[in-house]
Amino acid sequence: MKTNNKYNPDMMLSDDYRLGEFCESETARLLGIDNRPSATAVAHLRQLCCEVVQPLRDHYGLPIAVRSGYRSEALNEALHGVGASLHLIGCAADLAVPDIDTARRWYLWVVNHLDFDQLFLEHDADGHCWLHVSHCPDFKQNRHQCWFYHPAPPRP
Repeated sequence: MKTNNKYNPDMMLSDDYRLGEFCESETARLLGIDNRPSATAVAHLRQLCCEVVQPLRDHYGLPIAVRSGYRSEALNEALHGVGASLHLIGCAADLAVPDIDTARRWYLWVVNHLDFDQLFLEHDADGHCWLHVSHCPDFKQNRHQCWFYHPAPPRP
């Protein structure tokens, strides 16, 4: 996918989200990876924001941080992401959740009120959790796949 030479991290995707929030990556910065999305990926990110992320934020009236959004192929490989990840085309984001109770509330609200492709509660070995959300550009392709994985307690 061709990168976007006119990448503007301050471009607004929705009322509260900038493009940079979905593209900035500490891993990319540390490894010198170009993580600028194509114009098509930017359009997909805008749709993801407008259809899922912004409505969730609006409903709860709180900022929701994006842990990971768009990933270039090089960044996805560095993060050991799956080869067919929707992050590669700007159709997925991982949203930070402060605790498991909040994760449950957000998860149920998205399931019951929004159109989405995938919705997963994921976690790492240290118990940090996030909500993976995706949305297809063609609404008819949204599969409404959901998995809620309860995170393991942090290691002592």
